[in-house]
Amino acid sequence: MKNKNILIVGGTDGIGRALANALVNSNKVLIVGRNERKANSFRTANPQNAHYMLSDISLLKNIPALVRDIKTTFDKLDFIIHTADILRVKRLNTNEGLEKSIAVNYYARFLINQLLVGEEPRFTPKRITHIAAAGFPPPKNFMKNFPLPVKANSFKGHGIGQGANDFYGFTMAEKFKETGVKINILNPGIVDTDIRRNGQFPSLIKVLSPIVGLLLRRKQTSPEEYAKIPLAILNGENPDAENFILLNSKGIGITGNTLVNDKNVQNELYTFTTKTISSVLGLEEEINWL
Repeated sequence: MKNKNILIVGGTDGIGRALANALVNSNKVLIVGRNERKANSFRTANPQNAHYMLSDISLLKNIPALVRDIKTTFDKLDFIIHTADILRVKRLNTNEGLEKSIAVNYYARFLINQLLVGEEPRFTPKRITHIAAAGFPPPKNFMKNFPLPVKANSFKGHGIGQGANDFYGFTMAEKFKETGVKINILNPGIVDTDIRRNGQFPSLIKVLSPIVGLLLRRKQTSPEEYAKIPLAILNGENPDAENFILLNSKGIGITGNTLVNDKNVQNELYTFTTKTISSVLGLEEEINWL
């Protein structure tokens, strides 16, 4: 793949950075993140094709300005890849009132896509890829978690946000059906990233950490090794990515359970999400909802 314009949200580290490094020699790559040192090292190492923007996407009000800057940097977009995420136990809300994990790994992704793809045809990419926990069966009462209950911790928020990506994938695939845009939600499995090394885990997992750690080390892969799966998809070398929305950690297509495939629940979550984002933005930014 050459001469493409690629946006990677969460590209300063982990899977996003591995993808950026693999793509930047032959393509223009814009990474979005909060770590200026790591972002600048990416730009310095690849001055011709590498771009970065610093933004705290946990705050949705930052995103309209971010999207305007992206449109200034690129005259079109070929691929959008979302990898940004956080992992913690203790509840942390943003000053916009959203639990931070959901804000980063679901609402921000949703809004970035909407503002890019919903506004102008030239920013309609060939493919939108979300690195998320694709395929994990959501509970039957999934929608009762929106908004996330006040007593729920951020670890639960992380799981609910990741699960929401699956519903999002099916909804947006339907809305993009006439445009040719492909949507893929990829489960990375166990990848050795900072979010796993430095993230917070529930007490039970900490107690079992010696055993869990041994099992994880046997199964985990490096960001560079896992990046081969989304790279194959971007290069058109994975037929399952053309026929399935959800892909497991090996890049194999999966259908998802009955609830995820329920169009009523998909539409309910989509409607709730648009209303939530509109409320947070205070209608300061008019959004052309797809």
